Amino acid sequence: MERKKKITRFAMVTTLVVLIFCMFPTVLAGTPPFIKELPGDNNLRAPWLFGEFIEDPPGSGEYYYSYAEWEYDSTEELYFRMGWGLSEEELENDWAPKNPWKYKLFINDEEINLQRYDVKADKASGSLKISYWYHIFEPGYFIAGEEYILRFEFWVRRPYQGDGLNHWRIWVDYWGIYFPAGTEFSFEYELNIDGLIMN
Repeated sequence: MERKKKITRFAMVTTLVVLIFCMFPTVLAGTPPFIKELPGDNNLRAPWLFGEFIEDPPGSGEYYYSYAEWEYDSTEELYFRMGWGLSEEELENDWAPKNPWKYKLFINDEEINLQRYDVKADKASGSLKISYWYHIFEPGYFIAGEEYILRFEFWVRRPYQGDGLNHWRIWVDYWGIYFPAGTEFSFEYELNIDGLIMN
């Protein structure tokens, strides 16, 4: 009977240890080597990254986001990668919330599973830590000429900018620190997919 208890206890402890180690590698591993090899032009965030807010009409305080024209080749490996870093200054001034954070990605309203990894930021950047979320789309995932609407959102859970909230929600720049005041971090645009149709 005593031997059976020891075996059961050993099995439980072993299972717990394995589960703990399985949860951390993707977050603590640093930048996966294959991410460094992906060409920047194939990141599906490019229309947003190279776009800009435009005040219309000028002086009105009303803004819209003008996305950059960007063409992707359906025969290439495409991907989405976005990051978020946090500095001591941002924490001290209540500009942004502490971890946890997460990005959500949707293609034609279907949520895409994003992987995450963290990297230590260099001291010059001022960030405490930078987290990245990504998904890689194999060649042929997108079909040339088809319509694909991409939407990505940044979600936070902790309070910031005086909102006093402590539940998951889309990040809003209430004070206009990073974007025009009141901007919700949710962006949507049509992907321009070109290239050979793969059969």
